[in-house]
Amino acid sequence: MTPRRWRTLLAVLMVAGVLLAVRPLTSALAPETLFPQSDKVSHVLFFALLWVMARRAGLAATWVLALALLGYGVLIEVAQALAPTHRSASLYDLAADVVGVALAWWVTRRWSSRQPEKHRG
Repeated sequence: MTPRRWRTLLAVLMVAGVLLAVRPLTSALAPETLFPQSDKVSHVLFFALLWVMARRAGLAATWVLALALLGYGVLIEVAQALAPTHRSASLYDLAADVVGVALAWWVTRRWSSRQPEKHRG
């Protein structure tokens, strides 16, 4: 898949993330209530996925990318606080976002360091 398609998928995923974050929790079977701390696990996995998709989209693994993703996490928490859906912002959610980005950064860095170098000929 081309970097352009990865960028499109990343944008769609980010919009979906905001929409999911501000929806009302109407079911006891919502992902956030599956097991204790499932919401935090979701944050870690979602932000790790965002990091991987951003890298696939051609964005460099830098502090700028990490801060941009965490800024997006802040946006989600602010949207939750302002939405009339009885949801609230959480510093613990932001901490889980940080863990997700850091974990994905570390895993992708370790993985790329183990890949054989491509020879140009």
